[in-house]
Amino acid sequence: MAPALVLGVIVGILALYDNSFLASDSIQSLLEQSAILGLLALGQGFVVMTGRIDLSNAVLASFTAVLVAKLLPSQGPLAIGLVLGLSLAIGLLQGLVHVFAQVPSFIVTLGTLGVWTGLSLTTSKASTILVMQHYGAVSWIYARPYGIPLSFVLVLVLTLLLMSGMRWLRWGRRMRAVGLNERAAAFSGIRTSRVVLSAFALSALLSGIAGVFQIAELQSASADSSDALLLPAIASVVVGGTAIAGGVGGVGRTLLGAIIITVASVGFDIVGIPSSYQPIFYGLFVIVVITVTVDRTRVTSVA
Repeated sequence: MAPALVLGVIVGILALYDNSFLASDSIQSLLEQSAILGLLALGQGFVVMTGRIDLSNAVLASFTAVLVAKLLPSQGPLAIGLVLGLSLAIGLLQGLVHVFAQVPSFIVTLGTLGVWTGLSLTTSKASTILVMQHYGAVSWIYARPYGIPLSFVLVLVLTLLLMSGMRWLRWGRRMRAVGLNERAAAFSGIRTSRVVLSAFALSALLSGIAGVFQIAELQSASADSSDALLLPAIASVVVGGTAIAGGVGGVGRTLLGAIIITVASVGFDIVGIPSSYQPIFYGLFVIVVITVTVDRTRVTSVA
């Protein structure tokens, strides 16, 4: 219940500070702001659940957004399917390098972070791409039918589906087993490599979806539009209660963590803290929470 209590405390403080914080328009805007971060946090959460980390998922969201913006005028809605398929393939590739080449996930995703950043810059020519043709294929994502933020509803539905998979499918139990003790899981007959590959594939796929959401929200894409969300996404996973060593955590709690981080970000703006100081908070927050919660009997570093 800790994440829910933290959210309640932050909302209560901000409501006392600014009476308009709990207005319906403010709540709708806040939920919309949490959608993209929620998608990145969910993907990151699966990788962290296995005891790994993905440093490239926010940059990959920027890259996929650029690709969608470039392809939409000529391909229409087909561009979305093509980019999401490419995102899935990228995740599998990163997972294959990590699993079969035995390269730590930190190194693999740090390297691909540079690759996707470079490809984003070259593809966009370091400029913002405005989407005019076939924008209707994605604009509906940020509609508000009857005052309901559709973007957050879509993320919530996706979260519920992933929660069901983690709870009722053997895949979910195996993912937790790999995170808790990968050697024991392998000895019990679990094909751990497949589980790890699925985590990286999901992370990349959700990054691709986040890129589509970005186009829907901004009607444009740039090479670094989502890059700043890496630390907030990791912070969302940690504050949601997922252990950085893996094996412990939940999909729903990760989304709740993303909402907490979004509310905190809005709170910074309300009290007048410049956005340039916010990465300092996220970085210190991740260090402090991991220092307090890490199980030192299991790991000494993150793979």
